[in-house]
Amino acid sequence: MWRTPLQPIKAWALQTHRSHRFRHLPLTSTEKQVFRESQRGFFASKWQKRLGHLLEGRRRPPPPDVPDKEQLTNDFGIKPCKPVLGSKRTGVLAYKIGCMSLWDEWGVKHMVTVCQLDRLHVVQSMTLQKNGYEALQLGLGYRSIHRLSRPEIGTYMKAGVGPKHHKCEFRVSSDCLLPPGLGLSVRHFVPGQWVFVSGWSKGRGYHGVMKRWGFSGGGSDFHGHKKSHRSAGSLGQRGIGKVWVGKKMAGHKGPDPRCVNAKVFRIESTRNLIFLKGALPGYKGSVVKISDARGKTALKNNHIRLPYPTFVPVPGVEYPVTIQEPPPQRDPFLYPEQPLYQLLDCISARVMVSCVIEQLACVALPGQMISG
Repeated sequence: MWRTPLQPIKAWALQTHRSHRFRHLPLTSTEKQVFRESQRGFFASKWQKRLGHLLEGRRRPPPPDVPDKEQLTNDFGIKPCKPVLGSKRTGVLAYKIGCMSLWDEWGVKHMVTVCQLDRLHVVQSMTLQKNGYEALQLGLGYRSIHRLSRPEIGTYMKAGVGPKHHKCEFRVSSDCLLPPGLGLSVRHFVPGQWVFVSGWSKGRGYHGVMKRWGFSGGGSDFHGHKKSHRSAGSLGQRGIGKVWVGKKMAGHKGPDPRCVNAKVFRIESTRNLIFLKGALPGYKGSVVKISDARGKTALKNNHIRLPYPTFVPVPGVEYPVTIQEPPPQRDPFLYPEQPLYQLLDCISARVMVSCVIEQLACVALPGQMISG
């Protein structure tokens, strides 16, 4: 019986390889020797096999050496601008790498999700005069040129970048437009900044209303319910006699578009890695969009000075490669020296309230009473 290297031979395989007239006979000494050699591969003993496994190289390449500082150049001649009311920066595209845990200077553990800005470049710049709106088209990753159409290849050649795996547009203001071909890095964000991360959640398959929408379900058997413990219940009113559009029912759960708030914990510019606190939607390797927080969440970034329109390096200046969110000033593991409230303050507050009530009772009209 022919076999490939390191493929063991089963005893029944040798018997089935025989002719049907000799298949019932036991194995010969030669066949038994072949069977023993196949069980341990092409090694004379099991110790040689174990030694070979110990001496073989690592399956994964070692992590690269990350320097402490680096110098950057401004090849496109971009100048920083001062933001005004209505200024809007562009967002970025990133690959979701996975989750891990990091510790700050106080020893507090933070669960973060790692995202990578892999070969992120500006592909097109939409202007108000040419396109009727202002936006930037960004490209992420790499894709084979054989999978692209000729107009797409011409767009990439005009921008001077390689073919991209994923493209997306971000609306920006006129003062935050960037030239095509510019590469964006994780320095576009500042550690400690709140951002919006949008993506598609994981597909969970078919689920009932309790798992999909969080329904409480029916009662137990002790309260008169039979075979309706996890049912949806009523689907509508009797008067109209129909089921409204959008009724929450059982069905396929995910993938759905989701947007979450996340805080930038750390950035690393050598591998363009950004570490965001919490969980993000999507599988490992999926594409997510990261943009500046808006609405009430944007008020948390008032104390942070964001780079507009993006990070513009100064030639000859060394910048740290890894930047982490500054830790809190107080030790989170120590109890506060003073209690949350003072007893004297509570007594003085009650005395003041009683004095105010007495004054109101004095100025009140006759016949009216004010209860304290």
